[in-house]
Amino acid sequence: MKIVRCRELLLLILVFAVVGCQPANPPVATTPDLAQPGETQPANANITKPSDAPETASKEILIDVRSQEEWDSGHLNDAVWIPHTEITERIAEVTEDKSAKLVLY
Repeated sequence: MKIVRCRELLLLILVFAVVGCQPANPPVATTPDLAQPGETQPANANITKPSDAPETASKEILIDVRSQEEWDSGHLNDAVWIPHTEITERIAEVTEDKSAKLVLY
């Protein structure tokens, strides 16, 4: 009786080990409103809704909020440097358009 229970327990442990060691697929975000059925899109893709309005010049404004040393060590070409401690006071220097797309990094 004791041997049968040990076999059952070993079998159960073996099944859990085999099932638990299966490789997991990375998560992929799907966008049902934009994608065709069965199509997937990477989770970090820039997803925007299509509109009927003509394409406007809605370019993102890049604002680097890192320290002076980090800015000096390298930055994106089109970026504007405003330290994060001064962003509220100096944001008007970048644009007056309150609906402008701002990307802070």
